[in-house]
Amino acid sequence: MNVDGVTTTPPEGLLRLRVLLPEFTRPDGSLNARGIARALGISRSTVPRWKAKIDEEDRQAAQIAYTPDIPDIESIEETKPRVRVRAYNPNVTRDLPVRRVIGIGDTHVAPGMDLTHFTWIGRHVAARKPDNVVHFGDFNDFESCEFHSAPGSGAQKRRPTFSEDIEAGYDALELYHKEVGVGEIPHDEIDGNHEFRVERYEEMAPNLAGSLVVQREQMFARYRWRTTPYRHWLFLEGVGMTHVPHTIMNKPIGGRYPENTIGNQATHSICFAHTHRFNHVTVPKIGINNSITVTNVGSAMPWGYVAKYAEGATTGLTYGIVEMTFRGGRVEECALISMLELERRYK
Repeated sequence: MNVDGVTTTPPEGLLRLRVLLPEFTRPDGSLNARGIARALGISRSTVPRWKAKIDEEDRQAAQIAYTPDIPDIESIEETKPRVRVRAYNPNVTRDLPVRRVIGIGDTHVAPGMDLTHFTWIGRHVAARKPDNVVHFGDFNDFESCEFHSAPGSGAQKRRPTFSEDIEAGYDALELYHKEVGVGEIPHDEIDGNHEFRVERYEEMAPNLAGSLVVQREQMFARYRWRTTPYRHWLFLEGVGMTHVPHTIMNKPIGGRYPENTIGNQATHSICFAHTHRFNHVTVPKIGINNSITVTNVGSAMPWGYVAKYAEGATTGLTYGIVEMTFRGGRVEECALISMLELERRYK
């Protein structure tokens, strides 16, 4: 092509420009376009266009030189493993042991109480054949050992004797074990505050020390029930069970919704009773797929029963037993079987 009277071709011009670039590049990196145009015999306006072509050629050459040898997409799809990578495994508990537990809440057995519901509970346990049965305390009411009534008052005089309280407990256990048998299914009882009345009573009457608690323990031992002291814990599959959790000041955690308070403070899943109100909550904790469960098994008293000392208080009580599945330190499944339903099935 003819440019400013000089016959040349763009490839030759670009090659010549490459040779001249170092000589005509100023210290600040700019080009001496006038000097290049004079040396090549081209117009000054042509220099930037040729320089742009050289830069583009260099960029393409660099891509070719440094592009790794990547296989085609089809070969990648054929060779990569067909596994989804997750930050955590949501099925971490799938292969852990499972324990089916029937929980029985406060029964408050007392002389004169209708104990027919123990037959229904026993028939249900015999039908379901759980791995464990756990009574969460206050099996007996033990009004004979209460400290609420004033000494010498009419209420104190109307209290049953300790022997009558123990006899009522034997009657309840006998009705229950007629349906379940003895020894086939492990049974545990966790002492509640009403069982603890017996220890306190002995403490106040040193002449009785060792004579009352042993009778209570013998009652459970006769039917091969293991016992756990009040304020202590029984653990199955990582789930902690007690009558009622206590604060750092050794006071029972209470209130309208104790499950929330317990869940905020607890570091493991908990089952308890004491308030006579069934509830089950899952409490999330910091960590991947991390949580605990808090289960209140309510009461297993006769339907509608309210003890004298609780008359006039906030009710909303529940009456029944609770079927639970323990796995991986949590209560995986939980269902209340109401006393009315037990009556319908087994009366």
